[in-house]
Amino acid sequence: MINMNVMKAPALVFTILLLGGCVSFMPDYQRPEAPVDTDWPVNENPNYSIYPVEYSTASSSTAVPAASSSSATHTPTTSKTAMPAVSPYSDWRNFVRNDKLKQVVEQALYNNRDVRIAVLNILKAEAQYGSQRANLFPNIDVTASGANQRLSENINNGNSTVSRQYSVDLGITNYEIDFWGRISSLEKQALELYLSSIEGRRNTQLTLVSSVIEAYLTLMTDQALLRLANETLVSQQSSLDLTIKSFNNGVATGLDVAQAKTTVATALKDVARFTSQVNVDINALNVLVGKTVPMHLLPQASDSIQFAPIYVGMPSDVLLQRPDILAAEHELIAANANIGAARAAYFPTISLTATGGLLSASASDLFSSDSRSWVFTPALSLPIFNWGELDAREDVAIADQQIALNNYEKTIQTAFREVADALANQATLKDQVAAQQMLVDATGDSFRLSNLRFNEGVDDYFTVLDSQRSYYTAQQDLLTTKLSKELNLLTLYKVLGGGWVETDVPLPDGLDLNSE
Repeated sequence: MINMNVMKAPALVFTILLLGGCVSFMPDYQRPEAPVDTDWPVNENPNYSIYPVEYSTASSSTAVPAASSSSATHTPTTSKTAMPAVSPYSDWRNFVRNDKLKQVVEQALYNNRDVRIAVLNILKAEAQYGSQRANLFPNIDVTASGANQRLSENINNGNSTVSRQYSVDLGITNYEIDFWGRISSLEKQALELYLSSIEGRRNTQLTLVSSVIEAYLTLMTDQALLRLANETLVSQQSSLDLTIKSFNNGVATGLDVAQAKTTVATALKDVARFTSQVNVDINALNVLVGKTVPMHLLPQASDSIQFAPIYVGMPSDVLLQRPDILAAEHELIAANANIGAARAAYFPTISLTATGGLLSASASDLFSSDSRSWVFTPALSLPIFNWGELDAREDVAIADQQIALNNYEKTIQTAFREVADALANQATLKDQVAAQQMLVDATGDSFRLSNLRFNEGVDDYFTVLDSQRSYYTAQQDLLTTKLSKELNLLTLYKVLGGGWVETDVPLPDGLDLNSE
C-alpha cells in the first residue's frame, strides 16, 4: 500500500513553489522628465537640415568647395542642389561618402580593442544575468552515496559491529522561496545591467566611428598643410635664388637676402613639423583601427570626403536614441530594482529541502520497493537584531538609486548641450570658411602686387616678406577652418546618437566562452 504522506509531499512542494514571488517591494518605475528644454536654442523651427559641402584638402587658395549634384529630400533656399538628408540614426555608411574611408571604419569596427572589450562586457553581463535568473528556480540534484562503518569493541561492550548504508536521492536542497520578491528584484537588476552593457557597446562603436573619421580628416588636413609647406618652400627658395642674384648684381641689399632666407627657414621648419605630424596621425589611425592601415587606403592628394546632410529633429528624438542615455536609464532601473531586494531582506527567508529516493542497509536491496524514503525540511529565518545592518543596506540602495537618477539627468543635459553647441557652431563655421577664403584671396593679391612692386624697385623686400607671411598663414588657416567645419558636422552626427550599426566582432584569440 502506498503511503499517502509520500503522495502529498510533492504536491505541497509544488504549491509552495507557485506561491513564490507573489510580493515585490520594488518601487514603481516611471521615466523621469527630461531636465532640458523641448526645443533646440538655435532656431524657432527645430525640424531643419544642415547641408555640408564637399571637404577637400587641396592646398590651392583658389579652390572652391563643390556641392553635390544629388537631389535633396529637404532643399534649402540657398542651394539649388544638395544630397538627400539622412536621419542621424541611420547607418554611418549613408553619412560618409568615401569608399576608402568606409573600408577603414569597417576594419576598425572589426579589430578595435575597445569594441572587443565592449562585446566581452556584454557576454559577461549576460552570464551574470543567467546566473542570477537561475536562482528563481530550484536546483534538482541526484546524489548517490554509500557509508560503511565499523564500531570497535572498546565502545560496544567488547563486540565489534559493521554498519552499512546505501542511498540514491533526487531532490531540492536549500531552495529559497521568493515570497517577498528579493530574488526576482536581483534578477531584474541583473537584466537591466545586461541591457546597459548592450547600450555601452553601441556607444563604444558610435565613438569609434566618429574617432576614425576625425583621425582620417585630421590626417588629410595635415597632409595638405605639408604640401602647402613644400610648395611654399619651393617658391621661397626660388625667390631667395633671385634675391641672391640681384644682390650679386648690386640691385638687392644684404638685408633683402637675409629676409629672404627667413622665409625659406620658416618653410623648412614647417615641412619638418608637418612631416612629423602626418606620421603621428597615421600612428593614431592605426591604433584606432587596431592594425596597420594599408597604404592604398590612406588619403591621397586628389581625395575628397563628402558628408550627407543631417536631419535634426526634436530633442526628444535624441533622448530616445543616444546609447549613453539608454545605458544610464537601464542603470537607473537596475538601482530601482535593488531597493526592492534591500527591502525584502527585512522579511523572513523561507528555504526548502525536499528529497525522495532509496535508502537501504544492503546494496542488493537498494532498488526494492521497501527502500523508498523521503525528506521534507522547510526552514524559516527571521531577522530580529541586526544592529542596523538592514537599514544601512536599504539606505545604500536608495542612495545608489538617487545617484543613478542624477547621472541619468546629467547625461541628458550633457547630450542636449552637445547638440546645441554643435548646431550653434555649424551656423557660423560656413561663414568663417567663406571669410577665410576671402582673406586668402586678398592676401594672395597683396603678395603678388608687393612682389611686383619689389621687382620694379618701388618697395623694399620687407613688404614682400610681410605679405608673403600673411598669405601663407591665411592658406593654413583656411585648411584648419575647413577641418573645424567638417569635424563639427561629424560631432553633430555623433551627439545626435547616429552612426551605430551591428557588427560581428571576433573574440580575442584563445577565448571560447562555449567551451566545456
